[in-house]
Amino acid sequence: MAEALDAVLGLCADGELPPGIALAQLCLAATDEQGARHALAHALADAAPAPRRRLAAVYALWNATPAAFAVTRAVASTSAEVDTERTPATWARAFDAAAAISPEAAVALYSLGRPDLLASATAEIVDDLRARGVLGADRRVVDVGCGIGRILAALAPRVKEAVGIEVSAVMIAEARKRCAGLENITLAPGSGSDLAPCSSAAYELVLFVDSFPYVVASGPALVVANLREAHRVLRPRSRLLIYNYSYRGSDDDDRHDVSRLAGELGFHVLENGRRGLRRWDGAVFDLMRTG
Repeated sequence: MAEALDAVLGLCADGELPPGIALAQLCLAATDEQGARHALAHALADAAPAPRRRLAAVYALWNATPAAFAVTRAVASTSAEVDTERTPATWARAFDAAAAISPEAAVALYSLGRPDLLASATAEIVDDLRARGVLGADRRVVDVGCGIGRILAALAPRVKEAVGIEVSAVMIAEARKRCAGLENITLAPGSGSDLAPCSSAAYELVLFVDSFPYVVASGPALVVANLREAHRVLRPRSRLLIYNYSYRGSDDDDRHDVSRLAGELGFHVLENGRRGLRRWDGAVFDLMRTG
């Protein structure tokens, strides 16, 4: 446990983890809340000025979010079933349980269950999409694994139409509340293996925002199926954006797989696993359908 705590705190002190990510990982690495707080306090006391400022931001965030430890641990515990069987059905049950505890933490554990932190991280993703030139009043978007609809709601004023697909019934229900009154947003239950609600060659952007790791965890056949479906629904020279390919802990392995699969399935890689977001440590994979 001590090694895991030290590793998290070291990455945070070095500026490699945003405060929300660091706090969520700290809570998961500790045996109990007292141990986590003690480790953070000890790291703060021993840190040089610049690392101390980064660790102090985690300390301040924790003080402002007293339920962070309990929420993080409770939401993380809902995935226990998928340790033995990783299928869209078991993920759906886990997401149902997580969303019932905290809709915000269920889609982004680093939000610590706080709507304001989730909104800030969501806005950064939308800013990144805008900078890539993939948004616009004429664009149609598919958000795969849309969760509680946070990306859809943020994109609604910036695109012509957006379709959200989600395997979790509880999350779809939350998304319907969040997107109520947004006439250009459509929500549909998904199988996890196809984009059946979407027409072929009808969209300019397909998004997987922190949902593709669950596809990868479910096996290579599901990865290929999802990428083939993304290719099917996209227009030629349109984009597939994957924010986090896997949770395997190896950017090099992810980049290798994305490069290989892109070549096999009709995509050109524009960006292969860049990490540059400030509020979230997600790696971005930007692909274009080639034909």
